Amino acid sequence: MKKNDVLVGECVDYTYDGQGVVKTADFTFFVPYVLKGEMVRFKILKLKKNYGYGKLIEVLETSKQRVIPSCPVFYKCGGCNLQHMSLTEQLEFKKQLVINNLEKIGGINCKVNDCLGMSFKPYRNKAQYPVQVEDGKLKMGFYRAHSNDIVDIDHCMIQQTPIDEVFSFIKKHLANYYFNKDVRHVVIKYSHYHDEMMIVFVCKENLSDVIMPLVDKLVKKFSFIKSVILNLNNRNTNVILGDDEYLLYGDDHIKEHILGNDYYLASKSFFQVNPYQSAILYEKVLEYTDLKGSETVVDMYCGVGSISLCLAREAKKVYGVEIVEEAIENAKLNQELNGLTNVEFSVGDAKDYSKWLCDNHIKVDVLVVDPPRKGLAKETIDYIKMISPTKIVYVSCNPATLARDLKEITNDTYECLEVTPVDMFPMTAHVESVALLAKV
Repeated sequence: MKKNDVLVGECVDYTYDGQGVVKTADFTFFVPYVLKGEMVRFKILKLKKNYGYGKLIEVLETSKQRVIPSCPVFYKCGGCNLQHMSLTEQLEFKKQLVINNLEKIGGINCKVNDCLGMSFKPYRNKAQYPVQVEDGKLKMGFYRAHSNDIVDIDHCMIQQTPIDEVFSFIKKHLANYYFNKDVRHVVIKYSHYHDEMMIVFVCKENLSDVIMPLVDKLVKKFSFIKSVILNLNNRNTNVILGDDEYLLYGDDHIKEHILGNDYYLASKSFFQVNPYQSAILYEKVLEYTDLKGSETVVDMYCGVGSISLCLAREAKKVYGVEIVEEAIENAKLNQELNGLTNVEFSVGDAKDYSKWLCDNHIKVDVLVVDPPRKGLAKETIDYIKMISPTKIVYVSCNPATLARDLKEITNDTYECLEVTPVDMFPMTAHVESVALLAKV
């Protein structure tokens, strides 16, 4: 075998990111856009010692789970990589992904429920569009997979409709302005519940004066725009937002709504991008905590307080901790907005806060953790065991680090009772999970 050879093989499984695992007579290849059970013809792109990578040429035997992607740039854009897969197959893939990680990485054999999905509709309440000018022509869209090249788009099927409409308007008009080469990103956030939108122009320099004619056109055209911000970022990094901001129109926030709570969202506030599935996720957290009104709960990595405030409606006392100071400021505003007095938010690192709880012998009945993709630090896990809450509810966006951490936590101390995957990001290979742990 050598590069560019054409082979025939059967797809027997999926990789963690949804590529097909294609077996030939004596070799394994990873081939995108192939479904389990399909016989395919593919070209070898790269060979390693024990596996290779291929490019799909033709599907010889088609799975019943294959659907025709509706997006015209599906095979170029790095966003939705599972549009060729039915929603039923996506849910099964994500459930199996969680099971595989728990068993292979964590050595954990617990109950894994079916992945909680949704009937597909445009779901994203946030979009980040990079901007480039090449040979005098404006390009706006999303990055190609594993690249900084922009795939120019006019429409995105997973963005909520008002975001799509405003994006099209901005793209059309921004092309006519001489300062477009100094705009790095356009970030749009939208709340369907409150019908409020925030637009953030991320620029290399302060363009407040020259960008205002475009802002005037936007707010005149779209009555739901409540906030327009210019964010200054001239650093050569992958971080989209800079430190300095200028309010060009309206308020410095919009409001989102989940499970009876309203939330102020600023430009830098982290919030789940799928409000419909966020409600499902938070309901599962509440089910697993099973609060009776007398418990003390700690919510680590609380962000703007989205889970904390849901817990506060059921618990005696909730402590939320988050290392990002702006998020805690936002969380305190959200607490005041919802009139909840039994929540206390603090800025702090999870490890340091866990140590403080141990040192001060604070009794914690239930611990909720929602860490970033890298999961929990080893020291944090050690302190969590010392805190010894009756229950731990672990919310994860990465099945691999979830499995690694559960292996560490459940070592003679806790038992993982069950895990529920939640399809927070339909059409993509990402999956959110909620795990329930109880003392042995």
